[in-house]
Amino acid sequence: MESIEQENRAILITRYFTGEANQGEIEEIQKWLSASKDNLLYFQQLKNIWDNSELSKGEKMTDVEKAFKMLRKRVSFKDPETNFWYYWRRIAAILLIPLVIGNLLYFLFSNSSTNKEPVYNELFAAFGTRSALKLSDGTSVWLNSGSSIKYPDRFIGNNRTVTLKGEAYFEVESDPKKPFIVETSSLSVKATGTKFNVSEYSFSDETEVTLVTGKVEVSLPDDIKSVNNYKLDVNQHLLFNKVNETISIVNADTYKYIAWKDGKLIFRNEPLSQVVKKIGQVFNIDIEIKGNEIQNYSFRATFQDESLEEILKLLKMSSPIDYIEVKRDPLPDGTFPRRKVIIIPARQKI
Repeated sequence: MESIEQENRAILITRYFTGEANQGEIEEIQKWLSASKDNLLYFQQLKNIWDNSELSKGEKMTDVEKAFKMLRKRVSFKDPETNFWYYWRRIAAILLIPLVIGNLLYFLFSNSSTNKEPVYNELFAAFGTRSALKLSDGTSVWLNSGSSIKYPDRFIGNNRTVTLKGEAYFEVESDPKKPFIVETSSLSVKATGTKFNVSEYSFSDETEVTLVTGKVEVSLPDDIKSVNNYKLDVNQHLLFNKVNETISIVNADTYKYIAWKDGKLIFRNEPLSQVVKKIGQVFNIDIEIKGNEIQNYSFRATFQDESLEEILKLLKMSSPIDYIEVKRDPLPDGTFPRRKVIIIPARQKI
C-alpha cells in the first residue's frame, strides 16, 4: 500500500466503503492499516464520516469511478498529495457543524433542566416495620418504625438537606464542600461524611443524636440557648429535652442506639421507664407503669424481631412485673383508640 499513489488510494478506500473492493484490494488496505497506528486511526475517522454522510445512505453505486468523480465535483483537488484528505476534511467540517450545534443545544437544555427545582419525595415506615433507601448522592438511610423522611430527587445548591420525623440512621457520602443536613422540628444535624443516628418522635419530649463515626454539628434554634452549636465526637450521644430545654452529651455504647436498624432492641441495665418508652415508640402503643417500686427496675436484654406480645411475655418472665392490655372500645367516629398496656407489680390486681 505504501507504493499506491494518493489518488489511487482514495479510489481504493472509496471502493472499500461502497463494498466493491475485491479480496486483493481488501488485503492491501489491511496491510496499509497495520503499517501505522495513524493510518488505522485516520481510516476509522473516515469510516465514521462516511457512515454518517448522505453518500452511504443513497442507492448502491456499482460504478466506483463515477462515485469518486461525484466526490471530486464537491472539492477542488489542488495537490495530488493532499486532495483526498482535503476532501474528507471538507466532509468532516460539514458533518461537524450540525453535530456542534446539536451538542450546544443539548448542553443548554440539560443545563436548564439541572437548574429546575428538585422534586421532593417522602418515605414512610409504618409502626412495627423498618425501611431503607439510598439518596441521589449515595447516602444510605435506614428509617425506623413510625418515621418519615422528606428528600429531593437530586441535591442542588451548597448543601444536602432532608427533613426527618421519627428516627433514622444515616451513612453519609463524604463531601466537605456540600454538607449533609438533617432537619427536625427542634434541631438540625450537619455532617460531611459520617455515620450517625437521629431520633425525634412527636410524642416524645426528647430528641437524640448519636455519632458512630466522623463528626457532626448539632444546632438548636437561636432563641433556645445562648450556646446553640454542639460538636460531637465518635461514640458520643446527645440528649435534648424539648420541655425544659436542657442538653446532655455523654460517651456511650452507640450500638444500642442504632441496633434497631438490624431488627434489635438492646437494653443495658436501663430502667423500666426507658424500656417501655422505646417499646412504645416501635409498636405505636401507650405503656403505663403503675407502682413506684418497679419504675426503676433495671433490665438487660436483647430482643430481635420479636412481636410486642412476645416481648411483654419475656419481660414478665424475667422480672417481678405483670401487664394488662386495656380493652379498646370504638370511638364515636367508628375508629379505635391507640392500644394501651398497663404494667403493674407482680400479683397486683387493678
